[in-house]
Amino acid sequence: MLKTAIVFRSRYGASKEYAHMLGKRMAAEIVENEGLTPQLLSPFDCLVLIGGVYAGKISGIELFAKNKRAFEGKKLAVFAVGASPASEEIIQDLKKHNLRGESIPIFYGRGAFCDDSLSFVDRNLVSLIRRGAEKRKPEKRTELENVILEAGNSCNWIDEAFLGPVEEFLRTL
Repeated sequence: MLKTAIVFRSRYGASKEYAHMLGKRMAAEIVENEGLTPQLLSPFDCLVLIGGVYAGKISGIELFAKNKRAFEGKKLAVFAVGASPASEEIIQDLKKHNLRGESIPIFYGRGAFCDDSLSFVDRNLVSLIRRGAEKRKPEKRTELENVILEAGNSCNWIDEAFLGPVEEFLRTL
């Protein structure tokens, strides 16, 4: 098996939790994506980035985007963590907005949501969306509005089963 690093960026904890689960299951090193340079990751043959999805952007994806040349020859994969239910449409949107034509596989798992842990800005944004959604008929709500209403003040969708496809990918390398 290739020497693998699970590189994560986590704002509220779900990506970190997935990174530790995957690292343990795949006997991979877990590295926080804070001030990382390509040189620090040079000993690894395979890099899996795990990051939360915020407004369609995968947290930490710039590590791969800005260092294409340094990571040539390495196997790369992305595991995005978000609140929306997993779907092929979500994965395609993430590829389109984050990888811009790169052939890096993206996997997806649901994270967690807790009003109390949100930043001031995020908490206000969620509150605004929630109030608007409550006024709308259910059939007129957006997917984001439905997720926020479903979650209430706190919800944890983290599930090891979401890691199955990325594990399967890693085992084929």
